[in-house]
Amino acid sequence: MKNSIAHILKFSAVTAGVTLCLMATAPAASPLDEGVNSYRHGNFESSAKTFAPLAEQGNATAQYLLSCQMINGIGVPTDQTAGWAMMESAANNAQPDASMVLARRLEATNGDKENIKSLYMTAAEQKQTQAMLWLALDAIDQGDKAHAKELLADAWNEGDPRAATLLATRFAENDEDRISYLSAAAEKGELRAAAYLAEISREKDDRVGAVGWCAIASGLPGHAANVDWKEIGMAVERTCAKYDEDLKPAARAQNRANVDQFLSDFFADYKAWKPWRPCAVR
Repeated sequence: MKNSIAHILKFSAVTAGVTLCLMATAPAASPLDEGVNSYRHGNFESSAKTFAPLAEQGNATAQYLLSCQMINGIGVPTDQTAGWAMMESAANNAQPDASMVLARRLEATNGDKENIKSLYMTAAEQKQTQAMLWLALDAIDQGDKAHAKELLADAWNEGDPRAATLLATRFAENDEDRISYLSAAAEKGELRAAAYLAEISREKDDRVGAVGWCAIASGLPGHAANVDWKEIGMAVERTCAKYDEDLKPAARAQNRANVDQFLSDFFADYKAWKPWRPCAVR
């Protein structure tokens, strides 16, 4: 690992003078912020040079992101052995995403279940909601519903809408709570929640809600700028027509106009939650 890092470090001196000049004229971002910004924008050679000394000093975020680069050969020569060793160092330094990647790797290679669970527990302790969901489903499988509900509540408190969907479908005690969870989840882009709401609306003979939630569950691009509502209307007809096909033409036309307004209102302030992805920065 040290040879790989040394190879990256040799470039640092070249930029030292420029960095000092910039510091004299403007408040400097931290080295970690600079590295993350480079990584986020795809400047991987730059991010690797920045992360290398920080990783040597034990910075868990730098270790995690640099290990991703080393494992995948992005911005640096591929070095699987050193990369995975650094990933383990990041996990040992309480970097939750590193624990997640290691757990996923073990799952993909049929690793020991207890080791996998231990990694997910470590990540969950650091508020990693993907890990919380895994542990919640495992608890359900083990018959420990109380612990599963607690984990899902924690994940939802951290903003993961998938947890709200599971709370609605597994633990809601009445329709009001179930719809409340599902609506909150759908508002963050949880498509399964929208699909459930479409069926609930159908059961209540709410044709606008049924078609509207169906459209959202179908992944329509209503959150994009300059939405072509005619195109969306065609997509609704293809995927959601079953919910109002028995209406007479005039009533159906009015229903679709109401659906357009439903979708417009829904997407007015829409901000979808972004699920965790390995080696991505948030």
